[in-house]
Amino acid sequence: MFKIYWTDADSKACSQDEELLTKALDIVKARRDAGYSFVTMVAEDPSHVGKPGVDAVVDGKTPDGHDYEWSKAGRAGKSRKHDKVVVKDR
Repeated sequence: MFKIYWTDADSKACSQDEELLTKALDIVKARRDAGYSFVTMVAEDPSHVGKPGVDAVVDGKTPDGHDYEWSKAGRAGKSRKHDKVVVKDR
């Protein structure tokens, strides 16, 4: 199920439901092309089980036993332990 939201010319909040992703995307595009503002779409996957992403890290391990080394600070271009670093001579 996909829900499309937009604001009409009178600043009234509107919404529409759609079952198929392709049709929902077409509706969003049509609303934007027509000049509506604040056009957005949300989805709820009824077959999804559990929280998205890692929901528990205990002693540096995910629930399935894998090492969990992700950190936001490490995503800012800093090389990590397993990265291959290439240095060019100047």
